[in-house]
Parts: sequence; C-alpha cells; structure tokens
Amino acid sequence: MKYIRRIAGSAAFVVVAFGLVTFAQIKLSPKTADNNPVARIVLNIESWNG
Repeated sequence: MKYIRRIAGSAAFVVVAFGLVTFAQIKLSPKTADNNPVARIVLNIESWNG
C-alpha cells in the first residue's frame, strides 16, 4: 500500500514534466511540435478557440 503513493507521485511528476516540455516546445520552437503528438493536440485545441 505504501508503494501506491510513490507510484502515483512518480506518474504525476512524469505527466507534469512532459506537459512543461510540450509547452516549452510549442512556445520556443513550434515548427518541431509537429513531431510531438501532445503538442499537436494542444495546437489543435488552441486553433479551435481562435
């Protein structure tokens, strides 16, 4: 039971880190974001909102 908290914390850290990397990629070099599926999703959502 004590490992579940550690695994959940690690998973949350990975998700946050990947989100930050994706955000930085979109802001700093958007031309390379086409290779990143998460960045593609974010850019599509941004285009829907205008």
